[in-house]
Amino acid sequence: MSETSTGAPDDVNAPLDDPRWTVQWADGPVPDQRRLRPLIGHGGPVRAVATALVDGRPVAVSGSRDNTVRVWDLATGGQLHDPVTGRTDPVSSMTAEVLSVATAVVDGRPVAFSLHGDDAVLVWDLATGRAAGEFVRLVESAVLDGRRVLLTLGADGTLYVGDLLTGRRVTAFPSAAGLATLDGRRVVLTVDDVDVDRTVRVWDLGTGDQLARSLEVVRTVELEGRVLAVTAREPAQQTDQQTAQEPGREPGRDEQRLWDLATGEPVETASADAALLGGADRTGVTTVTVVHGRAVAVGLDGEEPRFIGPLALARQNGALVGARARETAVLDGRTVALTIEADGTQRIWDLTDDRQRVNGMRVIGALGASGTAPSFPPGPEQDADLWHRISGRGNGPSDSGDPVLLTVEQDDTVVVRDRATGKPVGPPLTGHTGKVWDVATAVVDGRPVAVTAGADHTLRTWDLTHTHGAGPARTGHTGTVSAITTAVLDGSPVVVTAAADRTLRVWDLATGRQVADPVTGLEGEVTAMVTSVVDGRQVVVTAGSGDILHLLDPVGGEHPGEPVATHHGRVLALAAATLAGRPVVVTAGADRTAAIWDLATRRPVGEPLTGHTSRVTAVATAELAGRPVAVTGSWDKTVRLWDLTTGRPIGEPLTGHTDWVTSVATTLVEGRPVAVSRSRDKTVRVWDLATMRETGAPLTGQTDPNGPVVVTFGGARPVVAIGQGQAVRFWDPAAGREAGSEYALPLPAGALAPAPGGRLVVAFGPELTVLCPAAG
Repeated sequence: MSETSTGAPDDVNAPLDDPRWTVQWADGPVPDQRRLRPLIGHGGPVRAVATALVDGRPVAVSGSRDNTVRVWDLATGGQLHDPVTGRTDPVSSMTAEVLSVATAVVDGRPVAFSLHGDDAVLVWDLATGRAAGEFVRLVESAVLDGRRVLLTLGADGTLYVGDLLTGRRVTAFPSAAGLATLDGRRVVLTVDDVDVDRTVRVWDLGTGDQLARSLEVVRTVELEGRVLAVTAREPAQQTDQQTAQEPGREPGRDEQRLWDLATGEPVETASADAALLGGADRTGVTTVTVVHGRAVAVGLDGEEPRFIGPLALARQNGALVGARARETAVLDGRTVALTIEADGTQRIWDLTDDRQRVNGMRVIGALGASGTAPSFPPGPEQDADLWHRISGRGNGPSDSGDPVLLTVEQDDTVVVRDRATGKPVGPPLTGHTGKVWDVATAVVDGRPVAVTAGADHTLRTWDLTHTHGAGPARTGHTGTVSAITTAVLDGSPVVVTAAADRTLRVWDLATGRQVADPVTGLEGEVTAMVTSVVDGRQVVVTAGSGDILHLLDPVGGEHPGEPVATHHGRVLALAAATLAGRPVVVTAGADRTAAIWDLATRRPVGEPLTGHTSRVTAVATAELAGRPVAVTGSWDKTVRLWDLTTGRPIGEPLTGHTDWVTSVATTLVEGRPVAVSRSRDKTVRVWDLATMRETGAPLTGQTDPNGPVVVTFGGARPVVAIGQGQAVRFWDPAAGREAGSEYALPLPAGALAPAPGGRLVVAFGPELTVLCPAAG
């Protein structure tokens, strides 16, 4: 016998091996056999998912509102790399949200693309998990002073000028707002966002020289159909060149100037105040930028600057940098993008999907590598291109050879449809507890698998080769099943269950029918339960939230005798045994002790078993060299072995766990008695009880340390069944490896019990399922 305990739901993801277990019967609908283990790890809603192959292994790439991108191995369910994120704003310390993800193969190398809330598109190498570049927004290609350049816009608003021949950046203009041509020269306007007045500056695009800075507007007036602005005097530190550009001005002269905001020309007047008499004040204009004695732009409060005067036509032609920038361009008739890597290398990527190309998309090359300067005009995006998926507007073209397609419905379910007829194939894929945001498909071990992304912070995987029926209506518990045990009644094996609805039910192990009316009115929730035979009568021993043991007739519900007060404070676990031919139970208590109780007399056998230094949370029994023994686990991180005949410990405590021991079970491995222990340190360990040593390497990755653990037989070999969130995981203690595929459930596994014939009884929520080893 072994102790089991329920824990908080948590999940580790299932390998997709052939199933080792089939359903013999279920109280209610059979768990959907299409359901595989969820992918757990995101801390926010999962908004996007895509799939790829990495070294021949199918993977899923997910993006979440927790601002991370994660890569999952669909065969094992583990994460291939550490999560990655976009940029973190240095002012707000906020990391950009992930909006969409897409995958592709580039020159034989699998990569992922992630679009973030700051408009950045990042490229990730799926084999290494490292950044492989960032998309640069393209503004235009031009010739400056005989040099072919490419203008690009960074996510932070910086306008970069790159030499197309050498591939190097020439100069950069932070906070770029507009582009124009002034007196035959290309100029760029920038806005100092850090300034309260949002100063607008004008720069020569070719030389990088500043042509002028803006003047503060102290008043704006509408007068006789014209809008006039009054500026403060030029700063005294202006250059001689700036003074020469404005004839008649004296450096440092203390005066105001008047500007016509339609023409950009100065309005000559002896007194600006006198000229504005009768005008109506206007707000919103903060600065006027003057070049060569003419106003060319105005800064606006909370808005982008506006070109005026000689540059007014430039605004009409789309001179605002942000409006002109595009993520893609057309080169030789194909959609391309430009990326920059950490070392400054800029590469041109061909984004056009080509199903005939063996290696998928390709990198055309690094800028300047060919020694020629390609034409790089921005162009319209093509829906069939990869950019359509990167920008989050679709999952791209589906493989026409796939006989099914998946659709996300308004009720947040995913429907599998026949591609030819459009009709549903089986019931919807349900399991997410919130909105389903995205869906992708992959092939795992030769089987088509769907991956769905949900608002419940999870991705869920589905085997599309299975079909699923509705199953029978439920007839059993109405509350969560908290404890399971097995017994023999009238020569037939039965399953006994107790639940939060305060009922006890008995089920025929072979048929799943209830063999008697439920026992009602249990005193509180049952947290541990075993069966035994007392005076030739089958009894059930239960423990709850206190220190009292109750004995029940599982059929009639009578109490054969008085309850047993254990004085543990709380009984945390139970195990049954036979001592000198008499039925006993061993209790594990919150008082740091274990105890042995004679079920016939209701009295303790000997003194309490002392030695643990913290509460005893688990107990199981076995035989060692023909003598009955008990194995206990404790919050003191140790496992102890006890001789039930003498009440004394055997050997020293078994150490190795680094946190609380939460479950123990016993079995025989190749004829030798062993104990299996589970801990909050996320490991499961096997101990040889004859040598008092650990055998093999521990099983790691147990992220739900409070889940139930029992030992059953998957054929001729013992198998450890481990409740792991919404699945049961199987482990071969003799081989020290996984024993087949995990069994997925719609709810967390609350209790497990081994049953005759190598069967396993699984409780999840109020439902019950009996699994048996698959034939062959």
